[in-house]
This record gives sequence, structure tokens and C-alpha cells, in this order.
Amino acid sequence: MRTERIAAVLLAAGMSSRFGEDDKLMADLRGKPVAAHTLETVASMAFAELVAVVRPIDVAPVLHRKLDRRGYTIIVNDRPEDGISGSIVRAVEHLMPINSVRGILICLADMPDVPQSHYNRICLAAEDIRSVVASTDGFSSSPPAFIGRKHFPELLRLRGDQGARALLSHGLQIDTSVGILHDIDTPEDLVSSVPPLSDDSA
Repeated sequence: MRTERIAAVLLAAGMSSRFGEDDKLMADLRGKPVAAHTLETVASMAFAELVAVVRPIDVAPVLHRKLDRRGYTIIVNDRPEDGISGSIVRAVEHLMPINSVRGILICLADMPDVPQSHYNRICLAAEDIRSVVASTDGFSSSPPAFIGRKHFPELLRLRGDQGARALLSHGLQIDTSVGILHDIDTPEDLVSSVPPLSDDSA
């Protein structure tokens, strides 16, 4: 499916509990905040909509400003303790009335090393509004992931911190390396985050 028919949904409302007192999305990684790597890569693509679900502006002012500059519609999740599902529900509620959007690409702000080529592969593998396409390192299904519009009602019923994991596990799996799907959870993860030379599965 062409990206012009897809809404990119950037999830950036996590509480960073394993990272300590600092905000992991604002931690420096190769000269810029962790979240900046993801939001800039996604914004450089021709999506129908750019949506970011974030914490309130008083706790994430820099992130709000960066997202606004790159053209994201900002949706506030004022209950991040409800888990990733709450963020997905808020994004889908916003996008449901936009009939031109045929599906969403779920992207995680704490996955800074996913290249544009992998996002493209996920989108191109989606055939229609029934499609579910997930990333995998050969062991588990994860975002980035496409979920077609037919599944929006199911997404609205999500609860807890597992997100759409069950749905993704039954979808088409696009193989890539562990390095590309590396996420930042602890300060130590910053050290081990090395940008991939390319999407080796492309």
C-alpha cells in the first residue's frame, strides 16, 4: 500500500520507568534526542497523516515543539500508566473519521535505528484494509507494524501494556535484524545502539 493512504502513528507517551529519573526520549543519542531520530525519519516520508501520542506538554515541552515543527498532529495521553494500549486507542479514535486513511503504521519513538527502508517494506507488504504486517527479528512480532482499517474496532478495545501484540502475531512477518528493532529502555541501551549500515533484509 502506498504511504499516501496510511497514517503514521508515533507512540511517545511511555513513562520511561526503567530509564530512571530522566526522560529516555530526550536522552542524547549520536548528537540528538532519542525520539528525534524516529520522528524525523517518519516525517521524511509521504504519509497521509502524521500523528504522535505524547505525554502532556508540561512534562515533555521539547518533544512537543519538535513534533509540531515536523507537522505532527499531537494527541496527549494524560494516563500513560494505562500502558501502550491507551495511546493506540487515542490515535485510532482521532483517525477513525478520516475515511481516506486505509490503515496505520505504528512506530515507537524509542526505536531510533529503524531506517526509512524498513518502514517502506512494512507499508508495501500491506495489501488492503484487512492487512496486518509486523516486524520480526525471528523470535517475536513487534512494531513498526501496519494495521489495516478493518481492525480499528478491535484496536479500540485494547487494554494494558501488551498493545496490539496478539493481533501482530497473526499477521505477515517482515524479517529484519535485532539491531534495527533495538529499543531504548535503560541508559545502557544508549551505548549499545549502533545505527545499521542498511536494512540487511531489504
